[in-house]
Amino acid sequence: MKAIEFITKAKNGVIEIPKEYQEQLQDQFRVIILQEVAPSEKKSASKKRTLSDAKIKTKGFKFDRDEANAR
Repeated sequence: MKAIEFITKAKNGVIEIPKEYQEQLQDQFRVIILQEVAPSEKKSASKKRTLSDAKIKTKGFKFDRDEANAR
């Protein structure tokens, strides 16, 4: 598979292929669109995940230090 890259804008949903590539692309080909993301969009898209508290009811549970450390 061969890759050709160029930057263009769509006009009414149509992407124009530059003339220098039109002869090479006579047959069927695959189109993959990568859109640039504005810096302001990157910040909102990459929200950091934080850990929340975990609560475990331990009332009535007998802890054995040796068993816990045996792992």
